[in-house]
Amino acid sequence: MKECRRQTLQVALHAIWIAGLLCIVVSLYATQLLLEQKVGVQNGALRMTQTYFTVPAPFEGNVGAYQAQAIHSWLRLSSHLQVVLLGRHPSLTTFAEKMGGRVMVDSDIDFTFSGAPLFNSIMARASSSTSEISVLIDPQFLLMKDFLDTLEHAHSLQHSWLLVAGAKSLQALPFTVDILNDRWVNGDHQTVQNVEVHAYARRLGSWEGCTGRYLLAWSTENVPLHAGVLPSFVYGFGFHHEWLLHEALSSGTRFVFDASEAISAFYLTEPESNHPYDKGGWEADNNAHLAALYGSFYFRPADFVNTPVKLIRCGNPDLKAFQFLYPWFGMKTSNEDRSPSMSGHDFSETEDFWSQFQPWNKGYLTSFRRFARQSKFLRYPCLAVEARIKDKGSKSLSKKLMSNKLRVGCDCSNVTQGALDCPSSKMRRLPKYLLDRSSSKPLPLTLKSLLAIVSGSSNTVVLSVVGNNYKDMLMNWVCRLRKLQVTSFIIGAVDTQLYEFGLLQGLPVFMIGPGMDLGFNDCHFGTECFKKVTKMKSRMVLDVLRLGYRVLFSDVDVYWFRNPMEYLMSFGPRTIVAQSDQWNATEAPNKPRRLNSGFYFVWPDASTVAAFEMIVKHASMSNMSEQPSFYDVLCGESGRHRLGDSMCLEPETNVTTHFLDRELFPNGAFKDLWERRNTKEIYQADCLRTVGLRREKQDLPQELAES
Repeated sequence: MKECRRQTLQVALHAIWIAGLLCIVVSLYATQLLLEQKVGVQNGALRMTQTYFTVPAPFEGNVGAYQAQAIHSWLRLSSHLQVVLLGRHPSLTTFAEKMGGRVMVDSDIDFTFSGAPLFNSIMARASSSTSEISVLIDPQFLLMKDFLDTLEHAHSLQHSWLLVAGAKSLQALPFTVDILNDRWVNGDHQTVQNVEVHAYARRLGSWEGCTGRYLLAWSTENVPLHAGVLPSFVYGFGFHHEWLLHEALSSGTRFVFDASEAISAFYLTEPESNHPYDKGGWEADNNAHLAALYGSFYFRPADFVNTPVKLIRCGNPDLKAFQFLYPWFGMKTSNEDRSPSMSGHDFSETEDFWSQFQPWNKGYLTSFRRFARQSKFLRYPCLAVEARIKDKGSKSLSKKLMSNKLRVGCDCSNVTQGALDCPSSKMRRLPKYLLDRSSSKPLPLTLKSLLAIVSGSSNTVVLSVVGNNYKDMLMNWVCRLRKLQVTSFIIGAVDTQLYEFGLLQGLPVFMIGPGMDLGFNDCHFGTECFKKVTKMKSRMVLDVLRLGYRVLFSDVDVYWFRNPMEYLMSFGPRTIVAQSDQWNATEAPNKPRRLNSGFYFVWPDASTVAAFEMIVKHASMSNMSEQPSFYDVLCGESGRHRLGDSMCLEPETNVTTHFLDRELFPNGAFKDLWERRNTKEIYQADCLRTVGLRREKQDLPQELAES
């Protein structure tokens, strides 16, 4: 019995000893992993994923070469970096294919009719990135390795953050990036050290503040950059960066800081590479109007100062040492070279500096463009901070860093105003008239000028005429056309409210006559207003035909399952192809008064123009809407010019009218399709059953073919 107890005790002691040894081994291993992780982070080994979004010009000429050089400089920063080119020009795809899988093209953003992207769509795309950091960058900004160091530093913060930075301009750069060998080279293709490129850019580069050319970077966690909704600024035409940064500072959802001093970013300036920010036009006017209308950017006090925190680099350029400089307002000191005492405030980066910073100035909510001369940055405390080194082989220095024995002093005396400081003499004040442009002259977007822009080489346009009471339905219609990649559309506005709304959305809109004043409940079906508006539609179609363009007219309440243009054009000239308004499936589509004037396609030949002149004249003398005039002219009263069940022939002009197949172009009441809970599903099933799959799939709408 005693022997059994003795053996049990020995086993227990051995088990305790083994368990203790395992705990020691595990703890040593975990400590080593933590040390390696910390050193890895300090040596730039942090594998943070990044996506760089940029809106390049076509890759042609000097501009294309500058852009290619800039993108090469980004790709060499990290292997965990992807570049997204936002645009539709074919040269973007060609360039991306040459660069491999790390560069891609995304054209699924909103553009104005002139081809300029909308800033809110760009930001929505960049904010939806699955990477840890999103960067929106000018396509000509060249970056050095210190930008990655800065991102690593920002990535280590405990708060959601938004980084903004400007870049210096250079007249020329005698170095290029050899992307294959990951190095800078000179004209003789000899390797050039980063420090030499740094020195050249810092010595010859110059800040060009107030240009609007900034770099934005932010952490992509589920924290908004600002409160409220981002207006539809036209990207590249001013005010959008300033507005966004002002609202980000005002909202307080993120820590916003200026990293212009901490990074080496620069771009080349050549006469050929004029930037859109230098341009005027309706886009710049729209941006100024939106900046005045939305948010608090317009209503800031004129002399109030709002300066973001600055991030500066400390010590030797090879060290990853940073320090935040905090702005201080309204403090009077006896010595201009000294900052006010801030005893009791610890600015160590390990502290929660954000919570300490916010209470300093409760008015930290004003313009991003500010009077820089009225603000200054605290030179105290510009204390020694822990450094992070680039050289992974320097073990002794790494050990000092790990033991927190190496401290680097920051020299704050040479901090400049920076690229984001805009002197009062250059501040672009928003004129008060921009808040209300009802009395200003309409912008010169005429029917003729829009047709030349949107029709392209096909000389074919989609036209709709609409008032402000239908603007929500208009935007649904526009979004659907864009989804189907239909860009050749124009919109006739019957009132100034819709015209103004369309301009602010970047839509190809023009005014019809002097304009009407339509409320939400005006122009219901059958009213005098409704009749008047419908007659405007055929007059606009006639105007477009006389200018030599083919026209597909579509009301905004017509839903497009696919682009029907190619099918409609197959009927040829001297024809009018129209949707039938016949709801009864057992009745012929071309029975009296069953032509729907809300969806039809016409050619600009002389016969068709003459037929349309007859329609417009007939409608002008009628006390009804324009729709009965279409049928009475083209098919004759009581349908005396009908041909079979689906056609009519107008005898004077010899124009043929084709009524579209209702299975492929159903009207709103046909088979009660639009009263079903799932219209699309019912339509697909019913169409397949009716057609019996006898048609070839390419003749069916895309949704049916795919099913």
